[in-house]
Amino acid sequence: MGCGASAIRPNNRPTVEDLRKKYSTAGAKGDSLHAAAPGARFLRSGASLERMLDTNAVLVVVRVRPLNKRETEAGSAECIRIESSTMLTIDAAGTAGRQMAFDAVFRSDASSEDVYARSGRMVLTKVLDGYNGCVFAYGQTGSGKTYTMQGTAATPGVIPQLCDELFERISRMAEVKEVRVYATMCEIYNERLNDLLTRGADDNCRDLVIKEDKAAGGRGIFVDGLSEHHVESSSDVQHLIGDGQARRAVGRTDMNEHSSRSHSVVTLRIETCDVGDLERISATSSKLHLIDLAGSERQKGTGATGERLKEGAQINLSLTALGNVISALTEKNRGHVPYRDSKLTRLLQDSLGGNSVTVMLCNASPAAINGEETLSALRFAERAKKIENVATINRDPKAARAAELFEENKKLKQKIDLLEAHILELEKYY
Repeated sequence: MGCGASAIRPNNRPTVEDLRKKYSTAGAKGDSLHAAAPGARFLRSGASLERMLDTNAVLVVVRVRPLNKRETEAGSAECIRIESSTMLTIDAAGTAGRQMAFDAVFRSDASSEDVYARSGRMVLTKVLDGYNGCVFAYGQTGSGKTYTMQGTAATPGVIPQLCDELFERISRMAEVKEVRVYATMCEIYNERLNDLLTRGADDNCRDLVIKEDKAAGGRGIFVDGLSEHHVESSSDVQHLIGDGQARRAVGRTDMNEHSSRSHSVVTLRIETCDVGDLERISATSSKLHLIDLAGSERQKGTGATGERLKEGAQINLSLTALGNVISALTEKNRGHVPYRDSKLTRLLQDSLGGNSVTVMLCNASPAAINGEETLSALRFAERAKKIENVATINRDPKAARAAELFEENKKLKQKIDLLEAHILELEKYY
């Protein structure tokens, strides 16, 4: 008879190592997002980006659009080469062959679904867990920001895809979670913050004030007097956004027939609680900003005059203030961060360096005739990559402590159950 373990183990008795594995409390965390197919050099896996968000980094992704009709008719060459799913090379403004790295880079043939899966979907997952979230589109005028965020009926952008998935998930969670969603929409136009969802020429919805609730578990940064609407479906949200877009300030420039002349901010406030939790120990309240920024622009390129010129100057001042905030946040010895220099930066205070999970979608034109503006936008995005946020689940502090103790007790009970089962099998065989 052999002397191996299998020879002396009666009735195929499991080894102690087998039992250890069976009753181990450690489990591998699986990817929650679709990974890129093997060899998909130009499409980074969503799961790897999700892990980056878990480190509190601001995620920066770049989407390069195709040449448009104006650029093609001008005979413009392309100044951007996509090297991989995270790297591009730009030849512009005396920087021939400069390589730049980002968290993800999308070629012009990337689908809207690809972009959403690697931006909005990840933020939505965190928001439903109780974290604040922000997705904002940045780039020069005409670079495709509104297309990326809103899309078209045939190719929905980040916002409609996110709203569809939000209410699909709410429906699937109905047996265990109660979820209520509220929507607001405002614009920042010439440094005035206006409610886009209030009908009529009501002066009470114009030039609203941004305030801060610093109380533990409070609202944080919010717009005082902004109308809030309870929504129960994706179509409810889309209907409100359609109303708001009709009131948004737009105008024609030489670079864009329908140039956005204001920053648009859609905010979803999401309240969740476990079904049957009468004491609301599990309750969370998170907010999700979905922001389509007005485009940076040069007067020479847009041909703007009169009112368009004044609007462009205000847009550029606002975006300069945003750049100053990002620079201050990325300094080694951080000092004063000038959030209050503009309405935009004040509204984004939680989202940049604060309590939020944030994705920046930098939109870029590949045309050499726009090379200087494209390089400027990419440099801006490069700086934003260095920002670190401090995201925490939003719940009442007393409820948070109770939930923490409840979760700790639950884990201890699970360990005890596993240990008792382990002991029973050991007694059975040994």
